[in-house]
Amino acid sequence: MIDREKIRKQAKHIMDNFIKALGKSEGIKESFGSERKDSTRLNIKKEKDPEFRERMFKNAPKKRDDFLVMEKKNW
Repeated sequence: MIDREKIRKQAKHIMDNFIKALGKSEGIKESFGSERKDSTRLNIKKEKDPEFRERMFKNAPKKRDDFLVMEKKNW
């Protein structure tokens, strides 16, 4: 089972060390970084926007019936 608290603490430790390392680097003359009490966002349930689908299809450059037409890229 995943120990979320352990992962959260490890991630915070890594981010804190990274910010400290950036502060020691040369060439950065301005204040950098921030600290948050919580490293993750709260799970907030949002209501669905009933007009989102209509706006999405209105803004889509290519569509066919109820589908958006996309181009597959080869990177």
